[in-house]
Amino acid sequence: MLREVLAAYLRRVRAAAADPEHLVICTGFAQGLGLALRVLRRAGTRRVAIEDPGYDDAAQMAAWADVEVIRVPVDSGGIDVGRLAATGAQAVVLSPAHQWPTGVVLAAPRRHALAAWAASADAIIIEDDYDAEFRYDREPVGALQGLAPDRVIALGTVSKSLAPALRLGWLVCPPALTRAIAEEKEYGDRGSPVLDQLALAKLIEPRSVR
Repeated sequence: MLREVLAAYLRRVRAAAADPEHLVICTGFAQGLGLALRVLRRAGTRRVAIEDPGYDDAAQMAAWADVEVIRVPVDSGGIDVGRLAATGAQAVVLSPAHQWPTGVVLAAPRRHALAAWAASADAIIIEDDYDAEFRYDREPVGALQGLAPDRVIALGTVSKSLAPALRLGWLVCPPALTRAIAEEKEYGDRGSPVLDQLALAKLIEPRSVR
């Protein structure tokens, strides 16, 4: 139930190309990133780029997954895609809607350049969509995943919109990676709490207006 409700929400609110069949429920960003990195490592990824400055825990989790971490500068337009392409990275972790800690939004030309880079380099983008609903200075931008669903793993949680204590998140996966990520999750902890998932689905599900 939660996957269907979340997919509809992400399509409606984040302009994501979200299919319930390719959505994996996890316990939050940390677990979701760990799942994605381990699956990519087994698939042959050896070098992952992260934003500089950026979320240092992402670098630590990449190290635990036994991949080399490369830092790519961020400026007023977001991550420098040209410098990313020069690194030889096979994946990148970034927060395009609201970069942490600078707060910049990945500029539209760079979004398209990033999607083109991923396609030409056979690379994967891991999108941290951690608080995109909270925008007060402009209209929220759509998820990068909507531009390149075959190349983007989009991670989201309710830790900001509801409460950190509700340990639920999700990965919107490229079809080619869904099974491997779902199996990694299953073997890790046999699944996230079902009652919590049902409660979250009820909170998200649109109510009819009377």
